[in-house]
Order: sequence, then structure tokens, then C-alpha cells
Amino acid sequence: MTNGTHRDVLLLERLIEHLQYAHADVSQFKDSEALARSRRDQNSASKEIELAQECAKELSKNTINRFPSVRWKELRGLRNVIVHEYGELDWDVLYDTVMIDFPPMIETLKKVQQE
Repeated sequence: MTNGTHRDVLLLERLIEHLQYAHADVSQFKDSEALARSRRDQNSASKEIELAQECAKELSKNTINRFPSVRWKELRGLRNVIVHEYGELDWDVLYDTVMIDFPPMIETLKKVQQE
């Protein structure tokens, strides 16, 4: 991402790191029920997702428009995906999102980072 602003370069780097950390936290569990029993890892994964969302929200429109293949809307709405009414986390949705959606998303973002 040679034409991006310095701020966007840093935000993208942090976004990738937060997604990777969330994946590392969640991937050590065989399913969402096991994750739901570990308060420390729940908190860590959900915080990483929140921080990833914040990074995605702060990226400039120019960067977002340059890479239409990235699912920016989903990245910017991560918290909304995993939280339902009254602020309760849906561990099944969080687990599936992190385990299924994050790996290809991370790879796509790494490619964007190199452009």
C-alpha cells in the first residue's frame, strides 16, 4: 500500500494484528462451548475484535475505495455481528466468524498491505 497515508498503513497493520490475535485466542478451543468456559480468552478475543473494528472504522475513504475486494462493511461492523441484544455476546457466532471468516480476511488484508 505504497500510496496510502502513513496513518492508514499503521491502521491496516494493527487491524491485521488484532484479527490474528483474536484468531489465536479462539483457535485453541475445539468449539464455542469450550471458548465460552474460558473468561480470559473470551475477553481477549472480544477485545481484539473490538480493536480490529475500530481500526477498520478509522481507515480513510481513499484506502477503502482503492480496495473494493475487501469486505470493509463487515470489518467495520464486527461488534454488531457478535453482540446481540442487551450486550450479550453470541459465542457461536464469534467462534464461527473468527474461525471461518478471519483467515481469508487476514490474507486479503496482507495483500492490500503489500500494494
